[in-house]
Amino acid sequence: MYAREKIFCLMMAVTGLTALAACSGSDSVEPEPLPTLQTAISFAGNMEEEQAVTRATGVSLSEKATAFTVWGYKNMSYAAGVYDDLQEVFPGYTVRWQDNSAATTTTNSNGWEYVLLDPAGQTIKYWDWDAAAYRFFAVTGYDAHAPNEPNGPHTFSINADATNTAATPYYSHLWFSTGAPETYPTRQFGRPVVLEFLKPYARVRFMFMFTFPREGIILSDVELKPTADGSKIVRKGTVTVSYPIKGASTKESFSMTPDADPSTHLSAFTEDYDPEDDSKVYEQTDNGWYMVLPNQTQGSYTMSLKVNDADKSCAVPAEYMQWLPGYSYTYIFKITDEGGVEIGWVESAVTPWTDMEADRTVYNW
Repeated sequence: MYAREKIFCLMMAVTGLTALAACSGSDSVEPEPLPTLQTAISFAGNMEEEQAVTRATGVSLSEKATAFTVWGYKNMSYAAGVYDDLQEVFPGYTVRWQDNSAATTTTNSNGWEYVLLDPAGQTIKYWDWDAAAYRFFAVTGYDAHAPNEPNGPHTFSINADATNTAATPYYSHLWFSTGAPETYPTRQFGRPVVLEFLKPYARVRFMFMFTFPREGIILSDVELKPTADGSKIVRKGTVTVSYPIKGASTKESFSMTPDADPSTHLSAFTEDYDPEDDSKVYEQTDNGWYMVLPNQTQGSYTMSLKVNDADKSCAVPAEYMQWLPGYSYTYIFKITDEGGVEIGWVESAVTPWTDMEADRTVYNW
């Protein structure tokens, strides 16, 4: 399976200033003082959520949250693929949404403002054109966290409950740029830092497809569950997001710790998504989708069911059960007629939530 990486469309631009001093003959001309180029750092917030119809239009974070806390770092040196000489720029500033305030101040971009009277000390910050790289990231609905090691990575431990997603903070992807237009044409120093936010969940569903007319085929006792005895599907736990602030890595990573209470987990998915039955009522899920915690270390899953009262099963290998936050996973089980009704080929469609209306690639194993 070839997992597709998200492509984040972030808009930046860089400005430059050149000054010339001229000398004529032997006359000594005192050059004019160079003006100081100061461009304020400002922010905008978008969401990578299921409510976003396309990545191009997106959804403003302000529709879901009116504040986020941002951290920013710059690396002053680069050598052999490693960014070093770390300096903290934003030590957990509160950035607030203010209606009808876009572009009304130097530091206000698209309605987001961080120069605040309360808390005190949130002063204007300017781009450093001599920096080798900048890194920014943020979380919402999150007041404080344990101090981080001075050299990183900078981590957040987020309590996540897939049965109550509204109570879970959003976190942003890492914004990284060297400011070079040829390398980061949409993420150059000097213009608003556009942070893409999402919640630490994956969406999972399964469906059946029939390779011949389905009349007369009755499916019952359906379960898609972890193959190993005692394994559970995690819906509540702690998701730790780690942001590299120096070195060669330029992308966030995550890990997940399940809640110790087994009652917060699912033993199986039991409700399928039927693309041919628009009248189907989904009692346990959102249109067949199960919201789950991201998981990269699961074992294999087994689909078991009765087809016309005959027991059938099919395995889904562990390498296809790795769930990344912000992605949707559809497992497709084909009912085939090979000397009787069998479960045949299994396929998987993996897409970002924001691409669910687009044609999606199906991967076979």
